[in-house]
Amino acid sequence: MRGTSRGRSRWLAGALSAVALMAAGGAARDAEAQDKVVRIGAIQPMSGSYAAYAQEGQPVFEHMIAKINAAGGIKSMGGAKIEVLLADDASQPARTATEARRLVTEEKVSLLIGSILSAQMLALSPVLDELKVPTLSLWAAGAKSPYMYSIGFPYDRGYAQTMADFAEWLNKEKGYKLRTVAMVYSNYEAGQQVNRFLTERLKAKGFEIVGEVPLDTKAQDQTSAMVRLRAMKPDFTAGLLTPRDGQLLLRARQSLNYHDTLFIGGTGGFADMSLWRDLGADIATQVLTISLFAMTAFSADTSVPALQGMVKEIADAKLIKGDIGQAAIQAAQAARVVQAVLEEAGSTDPEKILAAFKKVNIPAGDPNLYLLKSGGLSFAEDRMLQDGSAVMIQWTEDRRQEVIFPDRFATAQPRAPRK
Repeated sequence: MRGTSRGRSRWLAGALSAVALMAAGGAARDAEAQDKVVRIGAIQPMSGSYAAYAQEGQPVFEHMIAKINAAGGIKSMGGAKIEVLLADDASQPARTATEARRLVTEEKVSLLIGSILSAQMLALSPVLDELKVPTLSLWAAGAKSPYMYSIGFPYDRGYAQTMADFAEWLNKEKGYKLRTVAMVYSNYEAGQQVNRFLTERLKAKGFEIVGEVPLDTKAQDQTSAMVRLRAMKPDFTAGLLTPRDGQLLLRARQSLNYHDTLFIGGTGGFADMSLWRDLGADIATQVLTISLFAMTAFSADTSVPALQGMVKEIADAKLIKGDIGQAAIQAAQAARVVQAVLEEAGSTDPEKILAAFKKVNIPAGDPNLYLLKSGGLSFAEDRMLQDGSAVMIQWTEDRRQEVIFPDRFATAQPRAPRK
């Protein structure tokens, strides 16, 4: 009995020691998880001509990353926290490339993210090819480097397809009689590429192209462009415009009191929330709410629960000043894509992170899908969104944007006069 008692004592002591070691090991793993950090570099135009994108988007992105960290971080990496290192490229493509190199070689980031519009994308691509670092763009309409993915609209199946389908829908479903079109676009990489694809799609749908009006992106006034457009007498215009070019063109339209043409425009130039402020209420009411339709990825007017919840969250947290626009929602969505990629990769290894992008799938109806995508969010072989579609909106006199296309997301009927 005594021997048995001593044996049990030894067994109990061993068991307690094992428990203690397990507890110590668990504590060590918890401590390790707390210490483990995934460093990502955010290259943003916090200053310069594109600053509006970053100043609206970056606070939302950082808020979302803090939210992900507070919810347990990257669980596949033991609760690793995401650390964001911000770099200002001052809206200069050459500096985008320089900051990317610094973040990768000196700060040792595992992933890059940023507004990265088309000009920055082109300058950045050779650096990405050299350093082999995975990158996510919020806006680029193309991805020249195999290391870059984008949640922006693709040139063809995004911008071009949406605008061409919308013009056809106005005719077939809403009784419009649009026949002739003038191509009006900002004369830079994205505008040129969209114009090429859009021209092909409109011709294939039977529309007659009566001319082109490429807008000089350095011009201080677009009155001459509007005069040329008016002389063409098209039923409607179509093309991609930057916010600045859109503002100048609409000022010229108001000055010339020109309303005979229906204006259909891609994203910022006709849809950006800053337009109402920059144009002023008097001009905005005359040009934004009359005979104008705009393409965008976001409208607070929709009834999609995930989007409505995100809009409320941004507003309640007072993350940005003024109206909540597309840049804020793009940034929130980018944070969820980063989370999904890192969870899938389970590692800071660049090759594993790059491979994880191909497996991202946020389905329609998912609480983490904020973009209006009926096909959900996933990436195609060209590293752009598989569902590149957008929605078309019209402005109201109280500064709201009503969704009119496609029917799945529509909240109103088109108000512009039928041609």
